[in-house]
Amino acid sequence: MRILAIDSATPVAGVALLNDGILLKEEFSNYKKTHSETLMPMVDRVLRECECTVNDVDALAVTIGPGSFTGLRIGLALVKGLALATGIPVVGVSTLEVIAFNIYDSDALVCPLLNARKGEVYCAFYQAGGIKPVSLADMRACSPEEFVQQALTIMDANNKTSLILLGDGFSPYQEFFLERLGDKMVSAPPHLMLPRASALAQLAADRVNNGQFDNVFTLSPVYIRLSEAEYRLGRGAV
Repeated sequence: MRILAIDSATPVAGVALLNDGILLKEEFSNYKKTHSETLMPMVDRVLRECECTVNDVDALAVTIGPGSFTGLRIGLALVKGLALATGIPVVGVSTLEVIAFNIYDSDALVCPLLNARKGEVYCAFYQAGGIKPVSLADMRACSPEEFVQQALTIMDANNKTSLILLGDGFSPYQEFFLERLGDKMVSAPPHLMLPRASALAQLAADRVNNGQFDNVFTLSPVYIRLSEAEYRLGRGAV
């Protein structure tokens, strides 16, 4: 069972190929170039170096958000194009769940954060006592202060004494989080901080094995909040 995973929900671009639970190849880029420049060449290299074509792939996996509106559209457009051209089934996975999957077998509350700009973060809360993350609350966009308040509430409710922060929403507010959370907070190391296509592939594999595919025609990004254009339209500004 070959799964091709494509992630472009954040500034990171990632592509991975998983075959029967074995990671064959992964590419990761977090440097300057746009996803429209990097993503398709990465897919081509991963397939070519693993000596297969897209027709040898059994399922496609893609991050569906939250994240960069443009990045999400690019990744979904690529995956939908491949799916419609080949008939390969598709699985969409939450970006925050993919990031949370960087942590496992931990008693800490796992808190993936994405930079939502406008003084907000996209966040979610997971338990990672087993191999796969288990969601403890719905995803949301909120201020760093609101995130901290909810994190402390969830920690109390689940008897957690520490929490792990990861994702690109951590760095802009690092000093604030340290001030508010103190020694309760642990930040992930660089190699675990950002979304990995290999984690996306493994999460998708479980759903593929259970026949839990998404409809390629209706699969859409999870933005959580309105785009700037939608917000302006609602206010009659455009």
